[in-house]
Amino acid sequence: VNTDPARWQTLASRAVYRSRWVGITLDTVQLPTGAEYEYTRIEPAGVAVGVIGFNAAGDILLEREYRHGVGEVVWQIPGGLADAGEDLRATGLRELAEETGYVPAAVNDDTVRYLGWVWDNPGLGTAHSHILRVRDLVPGGRTHTDQGEFVTLHWVTPAWLKQAVRSGEIRDRVVVAAVAYLLLEG
Repeated sequence: VNTDPARWQTLASRAVYRSRWVGITLDTVQLPTGAEYEYTRIEPAGVAVGVIGFNAAGDILLEREYRHGVGEVVWQIPGGLADAGEDLRATGLRELAEETGYVPAAVNDDTVRYLGWVWDNPGLGTAHSHILRVRDLVPGGRTHTDQGEFVTLHWVTPAWLKQAVRSGEIRDRVVVAAVAYLLLEG
């Protein structure tokens, strides 16, 4: 017996805003009760990829960046949106190098591994983030950040990262999911 809630039926959709980063769509939906309801969805500007990177000593590369949406400097992993037609591995490695100047010493299935993906906020839309684990990071060139990106880099131990997630110091969903995926790997 299926006890899942019934799906809503979309009766109409109207795009009300679009920028380089996001779109907003208003849906008129019919609820399981038959009532009509206006639902606001946020449309992603592209596919996101985050990279949790390790150096040869096993330390993890994190960033600190001011995020205006929450008005705080937050802990995060390097990442960003894929360019049109760009695969996930290429996106992750490009964003890692652009934001940090670090690259893996070699690119192969051992050093670059796909961990999984998470919804960014399924209550608001289909945006999701893919997560890669990259090992053996070494300095690899110049950074090239976007106009609004001001990041500092920090090497942390796995124990520090676990404690920072546990204590709530780190609340970014991609970092928290990356830690969970790594724990699943053992």
